[in-house]
Amino acid sequence: MRNVMLDGALCAGRAAAMAELETKLGLPEWWGRNLDALHDCLWECGEVRFVVKNHQALLDTPFGRGLWQVLADGAAENPRLQVAAARKVRLRGRLRPQAGKKASG
Repeated sequence: MRNVMLDGALCAGRAAAMAELETKLGLPEWWGRNLDALHDCLWECGEVRFVVKNHQALLDTPFGRGLWQVLADGAAENPRLQVAAARKVRLRGRLRPQAGKKASG
């Protein structure tokens, strides 16, 4: 399964989102560059897992909410698609080699 990372802040607007999706999914030049056309094209993309970082930024705009809905509907209808909001991971500290031991690498 191919992972496609989308930035919700970038994809909250129509023009930027359509350009990003066209590039990342390798959509043909003739596709309609709208949400209905995207829904149709999702059937031709193979196995894809969409991971959306800055998910809330996507949901803060009407277009972004529509895009999220198209991706979610596509995943519900097509078993070869998945969509998820990226989870933030916070590291508490860095791993440091102990005194007298070499760091493995």
